[in-house]
Amino acid sequence: MYKARHAWLFLSIPLLLLLVFTFLPSIAALALSFTNYNVFQPSETEFIGFDHYIRAFQDPVFRETILNTVYYWLLVTPALVILPIFVAILVNQKLRGIKIFRLIFYFPVLVSVVITAILWQWMFSTDGMINYFLSLFNIDKVRWLTNTSTAMPALAVVTIWQGFGYYMLFYLAALQGVPQDLYEACELDGASFWQKHLYVTIPMIKPMIFFVAVISTMSAFKEFTLMLTMTDGGPLNSTTTAVFLVYKEAFERLDMGYASAISFILFIIILVITLINQRMLDRTPN
Repeated sequence: MYKARHAWLFLSIPLLLLLVFTFLPSIAALALSFTNYNVFQPSETEFIGFDHYIRAFQDPVFRETILNTVYYWLLVTPALVILPIFVAILVNQKLRGIKIFRLIFYFPVLVSVVITAILWQWMFSTDGMINYFLSLFNIDKVRWLTNTSTAMPALAVVTIWQGFGYYMLFYLAALQGVPQDLYEACELDGASFWQKHLYVTIPMIKPMIFFVAVISTMSAFKEFTLMLTMTDGGPLNSTTTAVFLVYKEAFERLDMGYASAISFILFIIILVITLINQRMLDRTPN
């Protein structure tokens, strides 16, 4: 009983924070999505039902931002789910100085997103480092951030570079829990280095793979800092994502009701994708 009271005491603090800073604002935003709330004229707020949701699905800009968000997600999430597995396997070896390599891969995570955006914005500029290296192979300069076909892939490269070490750390923690006798049994059967990890490691860390897929999906769908800092949603809205549209509607046009409606549509999309990931994971044989 004594331990239970202390457990509830410690749990009550994060629960209170979640209630104040997550649940209550979410409920308030949901209520605002059914109104024409104006920041400067709150007294004139009226209930308008599903008008904002209907407007969103009829808005070509909203449809374009959803497609941009899905495109960005498809560029980023598969890379952040798959590639860190191989690096985590390599840095999990018992080699001299391996901790230094782990730190090198993790270092981009420690850099501010804004600083990262400014750094890569310079590298992607017309006279930047990337175009300089391309010129060494007689390749013409590419306008990475001002071309509608290359702007979003350029942002995806920045996201992958910064998030790579973060997800590698999750996989590295999962690898610590894989029993070593399973690897020894594979070696006795004549399995190669990569066969051991294909038939032992991947099935054993499958829950962590799902976790990384969910976390990276949510991060991709809510990303807007890079878009704001590097391209400001351009060129021609090619890097304007759904969250960036919410930001513009809420804080530039002060249309809080419409912004709230878009945010809840985005929430439903993320929820559906998460449930699909869960079903696919459950159907994957061990």
